[in-house]
Amino acid sequence: MSTGSINLGQGFPDTDGPEEIREAAVRALRDGRGSQYPPGPGVPELRTAVAAHQRRRYGLAFDPDTEVLVTAGATEAIAAALLALLEPGDEVVALEPYYDSYAAGIAMADGRRVPVTLRPHEGAFRLDPDELRAAVTDRTRLLLISTPHHPTGTVLTRQELTAIAELAVERDLLVVTDEVYEHLVFDDVEHVPLATLPGMRERTVTIGSAGKTFSFTGWKVGWVKPSSPTCSPAS
Repeated sequence: MSTGSINLGQGFPDTDGPEEIREAAVRALRDGRGSQYPPGPGVPELRTAVAAHQRRRYGLAFDPDTEVLVTAGATEAIAAALLALLEPGDEVVALEPYYDSYAAGIAMADGRRVPVTLRPHEGAFRLDPDELRAAVTDRTRLLLISTPHHPTGTVLTRQELTAIAELAVERDLLVVTDEVYEHLVFDDVEHVPLATLPGMRERTVTIGSAGKTFSFTGWKVGWVKPSSPTCSPAS
């Protein structure tokens, strides 16, 4: 940018991703795959691969036919989840700073955004569980969580995630968790999917992204992993 400022609005890589990923896409096109409309939920091979990844990495079992939906990037997954799960006037607690589409998605669903700020602490940005709890009211329907966090890069600790999970179970809240940076962690930091914690498998919608994982963001390939009957629109 002309001012020398850093753009925190979008998470795009400095370089394209691995050559083998690009070549795999070229082979698929040459083999006549991907040239026509895919099934609405996404091609079965990709849905199966997403489910296998979750089982292999995190021990989470998802049915690729009923619990994995491929989307036009993670942004569509976020919007679709919010539109599906919110009723007009529902409150959404979101950790700020946040990806700009969160506010747009909540507004499209006619929800009310309630921010909880991550604050600098010992070289990272940390969540105050008491501040999170204080933000939840009788109108709160959903927690919108991002970890690894966009844009700060903070990876929420197991202790922070446990506090979120306990609050969600206690108050019977749904959680949409944006985990598009799940493979971009450094040093000895551990990414813990929220759905792996007690009581969260059935109330968590997990969002992932091939674009972020493989650094081909322009391809706009994301997915959403909804769970069981708890994840239904408010009555």
